Amino acid sequence: MRRSAELQPEIYPLPALRKPWFKRNTIVCGEGWSVQYSGSSWRVDRYDYFENGRQIVFSGEGAAGQMDIFLYPHLAWEDSPDKNVDELTRQRVLHNITAALQWAGFSVGFFPMSNPTTH
Repeated sequence: MRRSAELQPEIYPLPALRKPWFKRNTIVCGEGWSVQYSGSSWRVDRYDYFENGRQIVFSGEGAAGQMDIFLYPHLAWEDSPDKNVDELTRQRVLHNITAALQWAGFSVGFFPMSNPTTH
């Protein structure tokens, strides 16, 4: 059973995005960031956001044209897990993920989670 997620409004205009032929399930933006998604692996998908040599890992569920991404209250870069990103960075990251996945043809929802788990 799929959880109910908060669907994101359609982003327009979309940034300059592309899918490199040599990187499956990767969307690259000319503004210096990218998103990779794993596809299903034992019911939980993995979403990796990259920006300026840093990475944030998300998990979620994707099916039938919609990606539901689990969103914890505290968001941190993988190289600084104890330091939460500021609100502007959080908004930019979520906006970029939404733009990339919408560009790839998916609806995007963020499912608020209260207790973080290991990804």
